[in-house]
Amino acid sequence: MRVTDQHLEALNRRFEGASPDDILRFVHSTFGERAALLSGMQRAGTALCFLADRARLAFDVLFVDTGVLHAETLWTRDSVARACPSLRVITLQPERSFAEQTREEGLLYVTREGQERCCDLRKTAPLSAMRGRYDAIVGALRRGEGGARSKIRTFELDPAMSALRIHPLAAMTQAELDALCEANPNLVVNPLHSMGFPTIGCFPCTTPVRPDEPARAGRWRHLAGVEYCGINPMDRGLRGDAIELDDRYAALFGA
Repeated sequence: MRVTDQHLEALNRRFEGASPDDILRFVHSTFGERAALLSGMQRAGTALCFLADRARLAFDVLFVDTGVLHAETLWTRDSVARACPSLRVITLQPERSFAEQTREEGLLYVTREGQERCCDLRKTAPLSAMRGRYDAIVGALRRGEGGARSKIRTFELDPAMSALRIHPLAAMTQAELDALCEANPNLVVNPLHSMGFPTIGCFPCTTPVRPDEPARAGRWRHLAGVEYCGINPMDRGLRGDAIELDDRYAALFGA
C-alpha cells in the first residue's frame, strides 16, 4: 500500500504524549522483525537500546561503523551488545576502507562538498544497503536537540529506505534523558560524553565543545555551517511524499 504523510497524522495524534516504552511496544507488536533500532552509540541511542531491552523487546540494532570512529564508541557498541541480551547488534560498514577511499578520491572531509560525499559513502550508503529489509527504522532523535530536529514527529516517512522513521524519544528533554541515565547504572553511556563531547561522530570531524558553545559546535568544526551527516533525512528538512508498505499494515493507517 502507498503510505503518505497524511496517513501519519492520525498515528501521530494517537501517540502524542505516549511514553517511549509504549511506542517501542507498539512498534514491536506491529512490525516485529521488520523493525530495527538505529544507534550511533551516543547517549540517546544507548538509552533507546536500554529501554527496548528492559521491556524484553527483541530488536535488531543497526550500527554503522564508518571505519574512523573513536575507540570509545566501538567499546560502547560492544558493551551495549553485552548489556542488552534481547537485542542483536548488527554492524554495517562501507564498501571501502577509509584508506582505499582516500587513495581513490582524496581526503574528502576537508571541504564541504567532500564532507557530504564522505558522509554519504561511509554512513548513509551502508544503511541504504539495508533498504527493503525493514519497514520501520527506530531512531533516537529528540526535539530538544533544536535546529532541524526541533520539529520531528514520532512517525515520519523515509522514502530513501522505503520505511517509516519512528522517534520514541522525540518529546524527551535533555533533563529527562540525563535523569534516565543517572537512575539506571546498567544503561551504557559512551565515555566520550564525560570528556567534553556532547555529540559524537567520526574522530577526524568531532571535537570537544566549550561550555559556552552549542552542543553541535564540535561537529565539523573546520567546515562552517555543517551540522549533520545526512543519515537522518529529517536533519536536512526532507519529508517524503510517500512510501510503499506491505498491505498487512493497511489497518494501521485506516486503509
